[in-house]
Amino acid sequence: MKLLVVGADGQLGSDVVRLLSPTVEVTALVMDELDVTDRAGLRQAVESVRPDVVVNCAAWTAVDRAETEQDAAYRVNVLGAANVAQAARRVGARVVYFSSDYVFDGTATQPYDEDAPTGPLSVYGRTKLLGEQATREANPDHLILRLAWLYGRSGHNFVRTVLRLARTKDQLRIVDDQVGCPTFTEDVVHQLWTAIEEDCSGTYHCVNTGRASWYGFATHIVHRLGLNIGVIPIQTVDYPSPARRPAFSVLADRKFDLEQLNVMRPWEDALDDCLLRYREELSHD
Repeated sequence: MKLLVVGADGQLGSDVVRLLSPTVEVTALVMDELDVTDRAGLRQAVESVRPDVVVNCAAWTAVDRAETEQDAAYRVNVLGAANVAQAARRVGARVVYFSSDYVFDGTATQPYDEDAPTGPLSVYGRTKLLGEQATREANPDHLILRLAWLYGRSGHNFVRTVLRLARTKDQLRIVDDQVGCPTFTEDVVHQLWTAIEEDCSGTYHCVNTGRASWYGFATHIVHRLGLNIGVIPIQTVDYPSPARRPAFSVLADRKFDLEQLNVMRPWEDALDDCLLRYREELSHD
């Protein structure tokens, strides 16, 4: 099997390449080499590799900046998604698109399953939902994985932010009224590979199990690493941001559960694993 990973230098893309390269033939294209908004260049790159699966890890993920840079977010998350899916279809390849818990409005009281009504609150959330739709329309052979609160050993993420702030501040003030699913990139890659091997298609939720607030997430990091810093819970209104976030964006991996293919761990176990193995890397900006 041949995989082509687009956006291979991002937080998730780098782990897809690193973890799957020993198993399958992986071609990695980083953003500097290939812009997903360049339809012709993308088509040429895909046709030269002729992969079985194209994994689209290219994404605009700056949630707040998307509010003022709407066109840029749309070009990457929607037009780029369509371009990747179309290019994959031309060579008979499956396309994988990663979406977000931010496609939901956060008013639910139970975890969202894959069929729950969507209602994004932010420009970023809208572009991810439109990217899902563009992927479905451009390539019937698609796999869409909705992720949430992603962190890993590289890239900008909440774990790295907590460790950086812990070096410079006396206490951390962290939002406690937004609840979601902290999710480790390496677990996403393992679930992705299971889904590819089992020929899964359609839309799936792919998050570590359980739930936490950002405050609970930060508290676990501080406690596990024995950091000498207080963590103070605050409300969303105390930390205004340009983009609205869903208050409750807990996802249920219902389809993987029903198909007996769910390999996602509890979020606490995944976070402990990440901190144990990558603390030093995460501690450097």
